[in-house]
Order: sequence, then C-alpha cells, then structure tokens
Amino acid sequence: MALDRRKETILKEVVFRYITTGTPVGSATICENLNLSISPATIRNELSKLEEMGYLYHPHTSAGRVPTTMGYRYYVDSLAGRTRLRKEEKEAVLALFSAKSREMERTLQEATDLLSRITHSLAMVIAPPLRRSTLKHVDLVPLNERLVLLVIITNTGRVEKELLEMEEPMPHETLRKAQNYLNRRLRDRTFEELEGLDPGSSRLPAQVHPLINRIYREIKDMLTREESEGVFIMGKANLVRAHEKKEDIERIEQLMEALEQQCFILSLVREVVNEKQLLVRIGSENLLEELKGFSLVATPYTVDEDQLGTIGVLGPVRMDYARIIPAVDFLARSLSKSLQMLRG
Repeated sequence: MALDRRKETILKEVVFRYITTGTPVGSATICENLNLSISPATIRNELSKLEEMGYLYHPHTSAGRVPTTMGYRYYVDSLAGRTRLRKEEKEAVLALFSAKSREMERTLQEATDLLSRITHSLAMVIAPPLRRSTLKHVDLVPLNERLVLLVIITNTGRVEKELLEMEEPMPHETLRKAQNYLNRRLRDRTFEELEGLDPGSSRLPAQVHPLINRIYREIKDMLTREESEGVFIMGKANLVRAHEKKEDIERIEQLMEALEQQCFILSLVREVVNEKQLLVRIGSENLLEELKGFSLVATPYTVDEDQLGTIGVLGPVRMDYARIIPAVDFLARSLSKSLQMLRG
C-alpha cells in the first residue's frame, strides 16, 4: 500500500527507533527526532492512520506503537541500495578470504563465526555439497607399511581426509601407481559421477586392485556421511540475548532443536535456492512454523552462476536489518569470488 511522504517518514522512524530501543515509540519521540514542522497532535493522527493501515499496532495500553510485519517489510524494502558495511567489517571479511591455502571447512567455520560477530545474531553457512563438487586431486600419503592417508581435494577447495588401514603392506611404488591411476581417471569428475563409476583397474598390477577398490568405497561413504554434515552454525547465544520473555526462550529452544535436523535445514534453504537472490523473511512471512517469531536474511553464494551453498542470519524480528542485510550480501559475494579463484 502506497504511503505519502509524511507517513513514510514517520513509519521509518518508528521502525528504526523500535529496532534501536526495543520500546514502543510515541509521538513525543517522533517530534524530538524528526523536523517535520507539524504538531504532536498531527503526528498522533498519522500514527493512528498507520495503525489502521496495518503498519503499526499498540502492544498494550502504552501510547507508543510497535511495527507489524507489514511495517518491517516496508522499512526493509526501502533499504535497498542504501546500506553498507563499516570499513573495518569489510576489511575483516576480505582478510578472511585472502588466505588461499586455507582448507574450505576451516574457511566456512571462520566465515560463520565472523558473520555472527558482525551481526550479533545466529549465523549459518551451508557448505557446497560434495555430490556436486569436482575432484581435482588425490593424494595417497604412506604413514607406515599398512597405514595410508587418503587426501581428496575438490574444485571448491574442500579437503576430505580418510585414514586407511590396509590388510597387506603397501609399498611406496604401489601407492604411486594407484595415485597416478586415480588422478588420471577421476580428475574433473563430479562426485555424483564417481558414485556410479566402476573402479576399472584391470590393467593395473594385481596388488593395486584392493587399494583402488577401497578408495572407491571410501568416496561413496563420504557421500553417505554428508547427509548429516556441511552445516555451520554460530552465535546461538546471540538469539537468547536478544529475547528476554519466557515464551521467547521456549520458542528459541524449539528452534535450536529444529536446527539439529537435516530436513529442517534443507527446508530452510530451499526457498533461498529457488529465489536465487538475497531473501528477507520477517516473522510470520516465514513458511516454517519454528521461524514465525524470527527473521531470516539469507542468500546463495555462487561460482559461474552455479549455486554452491547458502549464507544466512537468524535473529529477532526486531533485528538491525540495515546492518545485517549488507553483511550477509558482502560475505556471500566475497566467498563467491574466493571460490571462483580456486576454480580458476
């Protein structure tokens, strides 16, 4: 619903003040902070009209107003292109992705932690699915005669390691032949392809076959294990600090339990993947019942228009959208550039 300029200015001020203070906003506060050259009575009248239109409501007998979901939505939509990160926050994000040698898992963990600290909210990063990643290199590192470290590096910088205990001693020459064969046969294939690929090692010396077969089984096991992995969550305590009422704490506990379930995480990010852009869902706009009392800001990160994963922030409906939206957006774009460089 279109608002005239005066109503729009007053509504934005109410939302901003409520986000800042957490207390209902009255006409006196509007008068003190806005130079509208109108009387308090006129402001009270405008507040009443905004309430009738569904943008504000009275939480109790207080003279102050609180934004509704519709009021927050109007405010968030008006922020487009007008928000930015602080210089030191940008520098922290850029520094995180400047270390090219760091493993993907550690990078995503640190990115989640950084986003949580910047936004003072619960931050989530969904890792690129191994199934859609491409294998770039296989290393077989001998630790002793029967113990071999399998190292698999993907095109997204992800490093998978597995300790293999062999039934028979593994000479270095056997490991070298197996490693060369695997790199020739598997390089630049997706893990989805590898899952159904036959080892095909008949031309290799007989002593290499068991090792090749074992590594193929390990790759399939990695894909199976990933069903319950690949989600990084930081800052759960931030949600508790942002809510004080007993019913809010109970709602947070229900959300924490839901976040432990893989199906809930997949449902949470499905809408982001479908939208293919930054998404803001406020309170009752969320489709999942567990999120009705919270707001979600999330966006995919991509390489060559291929969506690899999702970055998001969960917080109270009264979250600081003007800071959180650019933080999520900038971190996603920085991660995308970092992965693009890895892919070459």
